[in-house]
Amino acid sequence: MFSPAGVIKRALAGALFVLVLSSCASTRNTLFIETDEAAQQGDFSRAARIVEENVDTLYGRRDGVLYYLDSGMLLHYADSPAESSQRLSEAERLIEEYFTRSISQAAATFLINDTMRDYAGEDFEDIYLNVFKALNFNALGQTDGALVEARRINIKLNLLEDKYQSLAKGYAQADEAEGPEIQPGESRFYSSALARYLSLVLRRGDGDMDGVRIDWELLQEAFREQSNLYDFPLPFTDEVMQRPDDARISVLVFTGRSPIKVAQTLWVLTRDGAVDIVRAEEDEHLGRVIEGYHSFAFPGVQSGYRFKFELPRMQLRGSEITRIRVMADGRPLGDVQLLENMEQIALDTFQIREPIIFLKTVTRTIIKGIAGQRAGQAMREAGSGSLFGMAAGLAGSIATDIALDASEQADLRISRYFPAYAYAGEWDLPSGEYDIAVEYYRGSSRVHVDQVGTVKVDRNSPNLISSFLIR
Repeated sequence: MFSPAGVIKRALAGALFVLVLSSCASTRNTLFIETDEAAQQGDFSRAARIVEENVDTLYGRRDGVLYYLDSGMLLHYADSPAESSQRLSEAERLIEEYFTRSISQAAATFLINDTMRDYAGEDFEDIYLNVFKALNFNALGQTDGALVEARRINIKLNLLEDKYQSLAKGYAQADEAEGPEIQPGESRFYSSALARYLSLVLRRGDGDMDGVRIDWELLQEAFREQSNLYDFPLPFTDEVMQRPDDARISVLVFTGRSPIKVAQTLWVLTRDGAVDIVRAEEDEHLGRVIEGYHSFAFPGVQSGYRFKFELPRMQLRGSEITRIRVMADGRPLGDVQLLENMEQIALDTFQIREPIIFLKTVTRTIIKGIAGQRAGQAMREAGSGSLFGMAAGLAGSIATDIALDASEQADLRISRYFPAYAYAGEWDLPSGEYDIAVEYYRGSSRVHVDQVGTVKVDRNSPNLISSFLIR
C-alpha cells in the first residue's frame, strides 16, 4: 500500500546513507594520502604498515584484489620478497577466480553495476604482478621460480583478447541484451619487452645462451612490431647476448605511478529504435560544451528519454623523473634507458574492455532509467490527492532518481602502487662486492638517492638488482 510518510522516511534514510558513505570516503582518502606520501618519499615500510593497520577502512568487502595488489607491491618495494609474493599470488588467484565467475554469470548479472561486483583487476595489474613476483624470486635466489613468472606474462598476453570474447558472448545471452552486439576492443600489446629482458638476464646468469638468443630476438621483435607502444630507442645492442669475460651487473629501475580512473559523465538521448550518446565537459566561460557524440541503433527503445550515466576513464600520472644514474663505489656506471612504458600499456590493454563496459552501461542505464521514470510517475500520481501526498510523491520520485544515479556511477577501483615506467642498463665489472646507489634527477636537480647497498657480483649469477621511486 502506498504510504506518503513511508516514502519520505525512505528518502531521508537514503540521504543519511549518502552522508555516512561520504564520511567513510573522507577517512579513506585521508589514509590513502598518508600512504601515498610515505611511498613517494621512499618509506615503503611505513606505507605498507598504514595499509595493514587500516585494511578494513581502506578496502571494502569486494576489494580483496586491490588490498593484495597494494600491500604486495609496497612489501616488494620494502624489500620483503617472500611476503610480497604471498600477497601478489593471492591477488593473482582471486583475479582468475573472479574473472572466471564473471563469464559463467555474465547473462544473469547483466544489469548489475560493476561497483557491486568483486574487483577482478585490470589486465595491466594481472600482467605486471608477475614481473614483481619474478623479482621477488630473484631476490630470494630462486632463479627457476623467477623464470616461471617471466614466462607467465607473455602466456597471459596471448590469451588477452580471447578471454574478453568469452565474456562478451556471455553478456550476449542475457535477456536484456537487445541493443547492439557487444564486442571487445583490440589490443596492440602481445609481447612485453620487460618480460623478455627479465628472462634474458636470468638465463644468461644460468649460462643458457640459446635461451638468451631467443629472448633477445623476441625483445627486438617487441620493439619492431609494437612501435606504437615502444616509440623510443631499443636500449641494448647484440652485446646483451654475449656472456661477459668476468661479470655483468643488470639494473632495472621503476619510476612514476600507474594510472588512476576518473569518472566521465555522458547522457543517453533516445529516439525510436536508436540512441544518441553525448559527452560534455564544463567550460569556465562557455558552460557545458559537447566534446563527443555517438549514435547507434537500439531496437525497441522509444523516443523522449534522457538519462545520465558515468564511465571510467584512465588518467595517466606519469613521473617527474627525467634522468637516472647508477653508481658503484661512488663512481658513475652510466644512465639507465627506458625499456617499457608501463602506463601506456595499461591504457592500451584497458581499451580491450572499454567497448564492453560502454554498451553494457548504456543498456543498463536505459532499462533502469525507463523503469525508474515509470515508478516515479506512479508515485507522483498516487500522491496527487493532497498536499502531503504530493510532497511524498515528489520525495519518492527524487529518491528514485538518486538511486538510479547512484547505481550508474563508474567503477573507479584500481591499484595504486604499480610504477609508470621501467628502465634498464647493464655494465661489465670485475667480480667482487660493490656499494650500489641509484640517483634520480628532475632536470638537472638530483631529487633522490636510493642506497641499494652492498651487492655481490660474480660471473655465474644474474646480478640483477632493482630500484624504485614512485613519483
